[in-house]
Amino acid sequence: MNYAKMLEQIIEKSELSLRQISKRCADLNLTITPSYISQLKNAKLPPPSEEVSLILAKVCGSKEQSQLVFQGYMEKAPELVREYMLASSTLNKIMLESLCRADNNGELSSEFRKHIEKLDVLSTLEISSKYISLDDTSKAGELLKEISLSSGCVTKSDTNGELLNVFLGDTSMSPTIPNHSYLYILPTRTSLLKDRDIIAFYPVGRKIPTLRRLFHVKDKLLLIPDERSHEIYSYDAIHEVDYIGKVVSYKVDL
Repeated sequence: MNYAKMLEQIIEKSELSLRQISKRCADLNLTITPSYISQLKNAKLPPPSEEVSLILAKVCGSKEQSQLVFQGYMEKAPELVREYMLASSTLNKIMLESLCRADNNGELSSEFRKHIEKLDVLSTLEISSKYISLDDTSKAGELLKEISLSSGCVTKSDTNGELLNVFLGDTSMSPTIPNHSYLYILPTRTSLLKDRDIIAFYPVGRKIPTLRRLFHVKDKLLLIPDERSHEIYSYDAIHEVDYIGKVVSYKVDL
């Protein structure tokens, strides 16, 4: 992913207008116009200075501040340096995929693979460094679980064998459950579910878990988000839902 695309995604996730971003930058003593930001995210200008990238990511509330700064460096670096960093990133991704296969009897989920492929150079380096710095390589499973959650996969909870872990990667249940929360899901029997319960399920055609509140309305089952800009799902009966379980708790990774 190049700098422009990374910045564009950061801006989209912030749900801020370019004018709002420009004003927030001014509050941090950085004067840039909405037009300038537009040219950056549309790749009509080269990546800016470290200060500009850092403040842009900060005012958008992004956790990818260092990634954006690093990507800007990468695109302005000499070709030899870029080639070296890209080659190192490719080797690190191969290592992470090999670790996952070894931990899962040779299996590698498509979600895990896609997540690894999308990682930028700095993110790949940071994750690989975690593994290399492990005093006990048997703990590699913890790192793989962290990656799996980030990719949207469901994993077993360490605290209770019956619980599942899911990482919420959208704002559909805000403000009740914030974006980037780690969820604990209990595979409750569907007969025990009641209105307003928050459940995890796979929408038709998708393999990333989704959360919605359950409501029975006349002869329909509606799965409704707390943040109403997200999609509402309608079913005739609960057995039509690719159900994972009921959300029992969550924690926010600050």
